Amino acid sequence: MRIAIDFDDTIVDTTKKVREYLDKYNIPSFENFIEKRSFYVKHIDEITKDLTLKPNVKEVLDILSKDNELYIITARSDYYSNNVKYLTKEFVKKNKLPIKEIYFDCYEEGKAIMCEKLHIDLFIDDYVINCLEVEKKGIKALLFNDKYAGLDSVDNWLDILKYIKE
Repeated sequence: MRIAIDFDDTIVDTTKKVREYLDKYNIPSFENFIEKRSFYVKHIDEITKDLTLKPNVKEVLDILSKDNELYIITARSDYYSNNVKYLTKEFVKKNKLPIKEIYFDCYEEGKAIMCEKLHIDLFIDDYVINCLEVEKKGIKALLFNDKYAGLDSVDNWLDILKYIKE
């Protein structure tokens, strides 16, 4: 089976880490897009280097990689920094994640198109719209850490392993 997985908030705790940085710099929220862009331009490299894996990710990916090809399909891009793609690849390498390839710059329908192009059998993402777009292509999607009528959902990586084994 070919399995594609989102990166941010599926493999790593990005939102939690961003919140830590916002708190560190005493920023309760962004007032506008310019403020948000300025923050990310200054801090995205540091945030990416400081990301941590969600619980059980490594163990589950190691098990799944024995009988499956694993890919990351992410919206991550070098929009805020020319280092994001490089740092993401380094993160995957440093954590010895058994990922065959990482595909960047994939937004909403872009993830669905990439899944179709790669002949993905199962897609895992924390964003409802991405999962709905992928399912429109006839590809099974698992919604991570959220609920939405009509989509199968899982709450953690052990649930993902159980779902795939069943």
